[in-house]
Amino acid sequence: METFSVKFKAGSLDLAAIVTAFDHHQQFKVEMITREPEPIRLKRSVKGQWTVVQRGSRNLSDLDFESLEQAIDARMDEVYGVKTMLILTDFSETSLNAADYAARLTHQLQTTKMILYHSYASLMTPPNLSGMVSSGFIDSPEGGPEKMVELKNALLNVVAGRTEIEMRSDGRSLVTAVNTLVQQQDIGLVITGTTGENRLEKVLIGSNAIRLVEESIAPVLIVPPATNFKTIKKVVFACDLQQVSKTTPLLAIKTFVHTIKAKLLVLNVAPNGGDLDPGLMEELVDLPGLWDQQKPEYHATRQEDIASGIMEFATQQEVDLVITVPKVYGFFESIFHRSLTKKLAYHSRLPLLLFREDI
Repeated sequence: METFSVKFKAGSLDLAAIVTAFDHHQQFKVEMITREPEPIRLKRSVKGQWTVVQRGSRNLSDLDFESLEQAIDARMDEVYGVKTMLILTDFSETSLNAADYAARLTHQLQTTKMILYHSYASLMTPPNLSGMVSSGFIDSPEGGPEKMVELKNALLNVVAGRTEIEMRSDGRSLVTAVNTLVQQQDIGLVITGTTGENRLEKVLIGSNAIRLVEESIAPVLIVPPATNFKTIKKVVFACDLQQVSKTTPLLAIKTFVHTIKAKLLVLNVAPNGGDLDPGLMEELVDLPGLWDQQKPEYHATRQEDIASGIMEFATQQEVDLVITVPKVYGFFESIFHRSLTKKLAYHSRLPLLLFREDI
């Protein structure tokens, strides 16, 4: 479930509404005030066709409803098409590389705003993640403003011409700050980096890495060290077909892939041997709207080491980006487990885009 606000025209009036989306962005409740007794209820098909289920207590014409529906479509396109992105930095080499990658990605996404964010709050390391800390983290604001300005000036020469760069820094906890900014700024993508120097199992954001991915309400793009940006032409969505129709954020993934105009490969992964169940493949093939006019390619892999199987496939297919939904399929914990350095070696050259599950 997702709640956001939109503005739309109703005759000569400019109205604001609170929209709650659920059922995989196919059902919408629209209120002019919170907890309105008779809200508007709309239905949107996976192909983008709208139906008014309940007109509510407002005297809106059919043209007014069209304006409302267009406003909701425009807002979702803006967010999932990443008109605004959030870059997390600790001013380390790997975070600067991730920022550079993000800046170059603005051309392909046609991003209009990039927000640079640095949290100088001290990190508390949970016992179960005790080796995951960032060597470059700055735990005080001293020197931060100057470094942020330096980073902004460097990126101004790289971003798309219409992209504005804003700077933010404070002492809030990382996850709290990220989710607050996502909601306030309609951020469609959070970008961070990973550490190198033979510490492949560690992530830039340190002890907050797994929590960030699990709790961020926006997709998180993790950029490996020394990864140079190149136009994303081919992406692979790795998933378990038994779950894809229930929890996969299809609209968000579809909009992102459509925006960058990339070819989509769908990879079914499972740890067991044997042939792929035709019924499971049929479930995904029958999902309309995952890709607008061009059907994605469907592939399957069977390996006990799931993460390595994904990365081997991505390498063989010359994929530019790997997409998955970690909370559903558990790939993130598998890939970044401290004892699984080999998995990260496969991953180290490819950016990993992690979407939140649809609830």
